[in-house]
Amino acid sequence: MSVAVVPESNIMYSTVSVWMHKIWNSAFHVVGFESMEFNELVLLLLFITLNLIFLLLPFENGVSTASDLVNRAAHVALANSAFVFPLATRNSVFVTLIGVPFERIIKFHRWTGRMIFFMIALHGGTHIQQQYSATESISKALFGDNQYLTGSLAFLSIIIIVITSHAVIRRFAFEAFWWSHFTFIFFIIFGVLHNEWFAPYVAFGISLYVVDRLIRFVKSNIKSIKVVNIEPIQTGVTRVVFERDMHYEAGQYAFVNFPNLNAPLSLVTWHPVSLSSAPSIEDDGIPLHTVHLKAAGGFTKMLYEKARNQSGMSPGVLRMKFDGPYGKPSLEFSEQRTVMLVSGGIGVTPMISILRDLVDKQLSGLPLATQAIYFIWVIPDIDSYAWFASELQELLHRASALPDNKYIIDVKVFLTRSQTTPSSIFFQGRPSFDFLLKSVKDFHGSGDIAVGVCGPAVMIKEVKNSAMARSDRYGLVNVHSETYEL
Repeated sequence: MSVAVVPESNIMYSTVSVWMHKIWNSAFHVVGFESMEFNELVLLLLFITLNLIFLLLPFENGVSTASDLVNRAAHVALANSAFVFPLATRNSVFVTLIGVPFERIIKFHRWTGRMIFFMIALHGGTHIQQQYSATESISKALFGDNQYLTGSLAFLSIIIIVITSHAVIRRFAFEAFWWSHFTFIFFIIFGVLHNEWFAPYVAFGISLYVVDRLIRFVKSNIKSIKVVNIEPIQTGVTRVVFERDMHYEAGQYAFVNFPNLNAPLSLVTWHPVSLSSAPSIEDDGIPLHTVHLKAAGGFTKMLYEKARNQSGMSPGVLRMKFDGPYGKPSLEFSEQRTVMLVSGGIGVTPMISILRDLVDKQLSGLPLATQAIYFIWVIPDIDSYAWFASELQELLHRASALPDNKYIIDVKVFLTRSQTTPSSIFFQGRPSFDFLLKSVKDFHGSGDIAVGVCGPAVMIKEVKNSAMARSDRYGLVNVHSETYEL
């Protein structure tokens, strides 16, 4: 839908504020960590520095010995263990205290877990090496007495968790990540047996975690869910439509479970998924909600195969549990005049939820600042477009009723692997996000732009840095990002 230029904004930023915005929100890749913004990098460096201070500074007269350093490493690991459990809670105390949602705070959980690993490696590795030098026996160095046995087993638990927590495993083998994380139970047991100080350090954090698990159990079981439709779509995506009386915001996510998919394992196997539907703005009974699950192995692949073969997958038979919704976009898109929604692959789910919500509000005449929406979807081939073909066509049809002199709804789909004839919607190759942002800024003249992006880490980094490059005194480009992994 093409329209006249939206009136310019009179906003003007100082040069200092523009550069602070550019630097503070620029994206980097740090080896061993996911891509992060400069502000997150600052927090990470502060976190590492604080741990090194407690590890290295003597605080007493004299110089710390190697033995002091090794023992301090154990206490630093204990101190981090006090925080690693509450940082993993979905119904987090941090949301209440500082307003930081689970999907933001989970990075600190990963940092804390890695710090525990490094400190235990320093502590345990040194003691094992000393014991081996004295006995020349690997078995005695690892399991020589109760102290070495429990310490080695606690460390083994942490090694398993750290290895299976890699982003690649979380994305392509989520069940392996999910199940291996339960070895934290052995970490607690052997930690308590290894050192008398372990229990006092972790007791409060574990209590918060247990409370969170109880809340999640109640939330996922107290409200009934009726699966209305389950449909396999091309290239391994399953669409599930269900009824549930709940309130949520566009762009939120949840964890879903299908108890009778592959019992008994499926009874406790949960998977994160974004809501692809938009919240209903009309009170017309229990609304329908939609999630799309990409078959990436494990139970998501089984769900798709059973849906395709119609093997015990009729809506009346398939049971579903729902833990959520969680999260919240860091930007209020409905308060922004110009919005760009960028997604890669199945990362389109939260972005299409936001698109639906904005279009619904435009059509209903609700108070809304948004006048221009640019929807960019990058997919491998035309088959992937089938995931949301009907939804996008229906949205564009409904949006055609909006006055052309007031609203812009611009949809572009980029196909990276297949040949296609360019059209008003389809384009071949990978997009230049810098060029797209420049075009939008040139068209609108001035004013802030709100960008939402969900997809691969490389795409998110490119979008963020392009947004910072296109921020100037006449308008900042602010970015809300979501990733595939939690």
